[in-house]
Amino acid sequence: MYERLQHVLQQYLGTEWSIHLVNATLFFVAVLVLGVLLRRFLNTAGRRLIASTETELDDRILEVILPRVKWLTIVIGAYLFSDEIAKAIPPTDRTGLQLHGYANGLIYVAFVTLISILLIRLTDVSIRYGMERHAHRTASKLNEAILPLLHRVILIVIVLIASITALGHFGVDVSSLLVFLGGSSVAVALAAQDTLQNMIAGFVIMLDRPFRVGDRIKLPTNEVGDVYEIGLRSTKVLDFDNNLIVSPNAELVKSKIINFSYPRHEIRVLVETAVAYGTDLDRARSIMLDFARANSDLLGTPAPEVFLAALDESAVQLQLVGRTDDWSKKWRAETTLREQIYNAFLANGIQPGLPQRVVQVVSRSDNAASANASH
Repeated sequence: MYERLQHVLQQYLGTEWSIHLVNATLFFVAVLVLGVLLRRFLNTAGRRLIASTETELDDRILEVILPRVKWLTIVIGAYLFSDEIAKAIPPTDRTGLQLHGYANGLIYVAFVTLISILLIRLTDVSIRYGMERHAHRTASKLNEAILPLLHRVILIVIVLIASITALGHFGVDVSSLLVFLGGSSVAVALAAQDTLQNMIAGFVIMLDRPFRVGDRIKLPTNEVGDVYEIGLRSTKVLDFDNNLIVSPNAELVKSKIINFSYPRHEIRVLVETAVAYGTDLDRARSIMLDFARANSDLLGTPAPEVFLAALDESAVQLQLVGRTDDWSKKWRAETTLREQIYNAFLANGIQPGLPQRVVQVVSRSDNAASANASH
């Protein structure tokens, strides 16, 4: 049947080249039609089938595959088209064979590129889904800092494999290239030892998570600020003057870091004041607690308390201790309470503790009398 159809086409078209061109066109169109049908099937019946499952991973995978079905069918159709056209090229036509080889090479590179992009997107979606599930089970936040790192590692690995595959298709000896890359990697590792150390430390920070983006921390150099970004080489901290502090990750890993936001954002509010000896402490304590209980930034539980912290030479030290639910409210709450307590103490006649010294005045006659008495 197919041979008879070819014979009829040859009679009408006149040459074998025309028959192969028609066949190649039919193959290309047939693959495109199958691609459209497959995409429509996945978009209708596939979505209904996936909607019945409990997991969301298959939905995300489908969203990655659907836009790329069209391009894959185009590349496959182009390959079949080129393969059919090759049958019409005489073995003696070197130019035609060379052009066909170039076309096949471009089609192969396009196919490898599409598959690589598809694998990268599928891997990213799967890793993000796994991390979200883990964060949900452990009631922790998703670590957004580690996702770019994993994306880069996956991208490098897949691009390297795709490049080796493409070079092997064109007859390039990949083994010598791998040996060269291996030797070069050793030299690069020695030259970039500090950079690699910081990168490994950054990976450790992302896994161990001693602090996260948005946490308020105290650096080993005593600067306090909010974590702005956790990178591969360094961590950026935004201080209160809106300056960006860049700290190498290797130094942060081996130093002591104070995290004011972990495991909870709840933090202590501390207001210290000194009153003079003889002050009615119950009255002073009552004033301080009234302001603390009325402050909207302080938590009711645990309730604010006032402690007698120390008996100094010239003053009695009082400490108001409370809690706030966010470190960003700490400074505002302490400032407000200090101002209110200061004004209330002035209005109630409570004197601040001032340095006091006892001075004894001795006259000269007293000194002479003392000297005579000693004789």
